Amino acid sequence: MSISPAMITAKALGAMPGFALEEMGERRTLRLLSDVGLAEQFVEDRQGYIPEHALCEFVSGISQALGEDRLGLLFAPYLTVEDYGAWGQYVLSAPNLGIALLRAQQEMSLHSNTDRVEFVTCNNMVSYAYKFGHKHHACYPDLAYSAVAAMLSIPKAYLGQGWSPTKIEFDFPSDHDSSLAEETFGCPVQFNRPALRLVFPSAVLGVPRVSPSLTPETTRGDIVRERAPPPKTMLHSICAVVDMQVADRNVSLERLAQAMNIGPRSIQRKLSTSGTSFREVLMTARMKRACELLALQDSTVAGVAETLGYNEPGNFTRAFTTYFGKSPSHYLGQV
Repeated sequence: MSISPAMITAKALGAMPGFALEEMGERRTLRLLSDVGLAEQFVEDRQGYIPEHALCEFVSGISQALGEDRLGLLFAPYLTVEDYGAWGQYVLSAPNLGIALLRAQQEMSLHSNTDRVEFVTCNNMVSYAYKFGHKHHACYPDLAYSAVAAMLSIPKAYLGQGWSPTKIEFDFPSDHDSSLAEETFGCPVQFNRPALRLVFPSAVLGVPRVSPSLTPETTRGDIVRERAPPPKTMLHSICAVVDMQVADRNVSLERLAQAMNIGPRSIQRKLSTSGTSFREVLMTARMKRACELLALQDSTVAGVAETLGYNEPGNFTRAFTTYFGKSPSHYLGQV
């Protein structure tokens, strides 16, 4: 099967769901999450990986709802790698800034399957560039502003919130005056450059953490334990999104297609090429979720059946028994 589309940790949503809740209200925010194929859980709990297309669509939806064409600049002051869980803690627990930036570059594969960082030092200057895997989306400028804000949060954790780079370069043309971007980031900015990057003196790379006790020591193993690597194939990506939607109790081929930015028929063809079907993928996701739910204290077969969308407990029991060779009641007695 073909390689996976661009996927990114759900933690990359950062403060965006909270911002949407505050500006749009709960009903509109949850509706937008549903419309782009994401789970309502991402308002509070952002686990797993999501298609970068769905992230872009979510940001684009907020922008349209608010009539704001520079949404990324509004997000920027609230975005930090501190919101990225163990990945952010690992980066910010480095003994000095240079090692923190190196860690972010080296472990980018645990953040996204396509995004990459280039860290180069030349002539006493640092070039720290970010490549976004879904750059062709119309809302890319907002994502670029957001990525820069997250990138800046690393040196600011070591050099203070008042620090700013020598300049920031954006790899898209500006459709408005650069003064707002310069005001937001506190330094000169240039547009239509070859890469999205920060440029600053290399002399600051050796600066240690200001308050070591504020950032717990975190290892790469902590990141791996917190999150499995992002999907590497189309099938794995489809399964990851279906798992998410099953847990959200709102799953369908149409919602899967929306999240993946692939037509329903194309998804069915890709699954067929891998020797499976949407029905089989959905059944596997439901049965896996059923086992997780049955393992919970005070769980009942009827309650699990209802949670998984079965109209009758008997239908769930037959499906579970066919899949595992034993009834859910028998399984429940073993856990």
